[in-house]
Amino acid sequence: MLKYATTPLVVIAKYPEPFYDLNRSFKVNVKSFGQPKGADPKQIRAMVTAQLRNIFKDCEVVQEPTDTKVSGIKSGYMRVDYSTQIPDGRTFPTSSELWIVPRGDYFFMIGAGTRQGEKTGTRKAIHEIL
Repeated sequence: MLKYATTPLVVIAKYPEPFYDLNRSFKVNVKSFGQPKGADPKQIRAMVTAQLRNIFKDCEVVQEPTDTKVSGIKSGYMRVDYSTQIPDGRTFPTSSELWIVPRGDYFFMIGAGTRQGEKTGTRKAIHEIL
């Protein structure tokens, strides 16, 4: 599991690729807590937010990190908006949601991406998948 931790366990997209617009997606990764072991999900989200702000200069936190439950497990949630630029130069207003679900020495990092205006798929549909 550690060897392939960067490869998602699950990836779901609404439309087959290639798709000419932003394709609504849902992805699940498993990550090791490493150090500090057993970190609070909000701490992990804060680290992820810092990384997103380095990658996307217009990254804006729309929903501050908050506690939630996923399948009855204490988890964390946040949502950020930013612009995604693809290799051909087009830019799409993107909304990303992130859930951190701790499980022992590991955590599930569940991410979902949609267009900010939900033109190509709704966040409600993402929540139904979750």
